Amino acid sequence: MLLGKLSQAAREGIPNKVVSARRPPILKIGARAGTVLAFAMAAPIFVIPTGNASALTPSVVAANSARAASVGTRTVSFSGHYHGVASLLINNGVVTISSVAGVGTATLLGASTVAGKGTASSTAQCDPFTGKGSLSGAHGKINLTVTDSKSQGCSSGQSGPVKVTFQGVAVAEGGTGTASGATGSLDFKGTLNLTNTSGSQNGPYTVTLTGSLTVKG
Repeated sequence: MLLGKLSQAAREGIPNKVVSARRPPILKIGARAGTVLAFAMAAPIFVIPTGNASALTPSVVAANSARAASVGTRTVSFSGHYHGVASLLINNGVVTISSVAGVGTATLLGASTVAGKGTASSTAQCDPFTGKGSLSGAHGKINLTVTDSKSQGCSSGQSGPVKVTFQGVAVAEGGTGTASGATGSLDFKGTLNLTNTSGSQNGPYTVTLTGSLTVKG
């Protein structure tokens, strides 16, 4: 009989209703939308969902997603210092930065290495450059892209030996480990020594990076 009444209620489209062949309920819990009704009876307890699912409107879902995205992140004041060797090919006003390698220390990473490559021009005393690289330590890694519109290198002369003073902005584009999900911008500045301003060149450099990063955890 109970199953017959439940089927009848379903056919009639009556939501949030408990049908019982036994006595009326003696306990009601959480009658608000989105909770459940629990009825204590002489027979086993029946629990039926109540409320309107449409209460989960797009705006509510978006708000919940935004709150979830903001949970578990923190902003870190970042500082790093590296030194190593850069390998370049300077030919007809075009500079190919085939390798940047070095070692140093940085916030979040501790003892770590730097690796990257990029391109630049050499048509004036100061020229923009861009590239991609990473900082990697035993417990984490940060991926970086140099913004060419905010970065440049300036040579001390037209022929070697020269000192190139460079500075710019590197944007963090994710990371792993202690730098998981890294985002933010880092200002960098440094120097590079070259024996000449044309051909294949390998020169020592130093660079310092500072800024703020947002990471997970």
